[in-house]
Amino acid sequence: MQNFRVSLLQAIKHSAWYPKRRSYRVLFWREITPLAVPIFFENLCVLLMGVLSTFLVSWLGKEAMAGVGLADSFNMVIISFFAAIDLGTTVVVAFSLGKLNRERAEAAARQSLVLMTLFSILLAVLIEFFGGQIIDAIAGAAEPEVKALALTYLNITAWSYPAAAIALIGCGALRGAGNTKIPMLINGGMNILNIVFSTALIYGCFGWKGMGFAGAGLGLTISRYVGALAVIYVLMIGFNPRLKITLKSYFTRLNTGILMEVLGIGVPASIESVLFNGGKLLTQVFVAGMGTDVIAGNFIAFSIASMINLPGNALGSSSTIIVGTRLGKGQLLQPERQLWHIFWLSTLGLCVLAALTVPFAGVLAAFYTSDDDVKHVVKILVWLNAAFMPFWAASWVLPAGLKGARDARYTMWISLLGMWGCRIVAGYTLGVLLGFGVVGIWLGMFLDWIVRGVFFYRRLNSGRWLWKYNKPAASP
Repeated sequence: MQNFRVSLLQAIKHSAWYPKRRSYRVLFWREITPLAVPIFFENLCVLLMGVLSTFLVSWLGKEAMAGVGLADSFNMVIISFFAAIDLGTTVVVAFSLGKLNRERAEAAARQSLVLMTLFSILLAVLIEFFGGQIIDAIAGAAEPEVKALALTYLNITAWSYPAAAIALIGCGALRGAGNTKIPMLINGGMNILNIVFSTALIYGCFGWKGMGFAGAGLGLTISRYVGALAVIYVLMIGFNPRLKITLKSYFTRLNTGILMEVLGIGVPASIESVLFNGGKLLTQVFVAGMGTDVIAGNFIAFSIASMINLPGNALGSSSTIIVGTRLGKGQLLQPERQLWHIFWLSTLGLCVLAALTVPFAGVLAAFYTSDDDVKHVVKILVWLNAAFMPFWAASWVLPAGLKGARDARYTMWISLLGMWGCRIVAGYTLGVLLGFGVVGIWLGMFLDWIVRGVFFYRRLNSGRWLWKYNKPAASP
């Protein structure tokens, strides 16, 4: 044991990290932590809104859980589109403020809010008329009761899209301006309101019997509108002096040049995100024909995996802001060094977290359901997730940093290759054709992680992700 300890210390001292450990410590505490910690809690609150909706309806039966899972698999495609435009807004705001161009930052945030609010209203109207066809397409061979519940939930939550778009993009603009605490507080408030509203609307209060299943969707929708109003108010009063957007300014003429800059990052990212989540939706169709137990177990396992990945997502979002701000200031050497540090930090941290879930997989499943068949599915999927976690950061954290350098098209093509070339084809082959079931679907997902991770790792290592920026001249 003593020899192992000595060997380990020697290996650490001879590593490339050891001579730079003090500068990495400064980077961690002064740049990464102030961004990542609030973003982590913000993302936690966003995730918990969906998790708690599922948890609250779980007492209504596994059919209710499966219905929420099916509807949310489509909702996530839409929300991912908003999140991609949010990313474009964050990068442009961070880059503009790095150049001390406040007007351009405000214009980017304002125009993104206007455009996506109008688009989200159109989406809500379309779902109102075509929601039944959407559920039929994604539910596959699911039971009629599950389909009916999924349609109810989708029709109600679709009207939360405008509020979700405002909250996501507004919070993204604030993060780009370096303020991560306000988005955290807003999302935390929405989460608390979601619990209160949904509980009261589902189960009733003060003698009122409640609305049952429909109350979950309505509670989520109301809480999102409260959050959207809070975002508009914070931007209007200029709580962050670097980013003040008055109500009157929303009705001014759009600047197509700035809007195209936002969309130049957001559209490739949104194509990537929508097609990627569309691929996930297609895998949901594969799972839908495997029975209600598998649908519910698959959804719960994804929920648990999402919780594990939260620190990695926070570090990825931080890398986007750090890289965008550094490049806006013309610092071309720092972003690569910092992105490598964030990558290894997230890889090691997530592997530890995933390993800790292995002995407690059954306990985690019990928080969602008391059905033994559903628990069995959840435990197997959580164990598999832990086994392949070493590949997650390369496939998710690295592209977030690359997008901060506006290298969005490369990440889009690689993500689509991984999703449609690996997750769909391999998942269908293993899960459906070869009969491995939901385990085969998840193995296809892990293959997607590996392929994406290899390409993004090589991209970062090559330095070609900084192709839009001039390299500093070599010293004579």
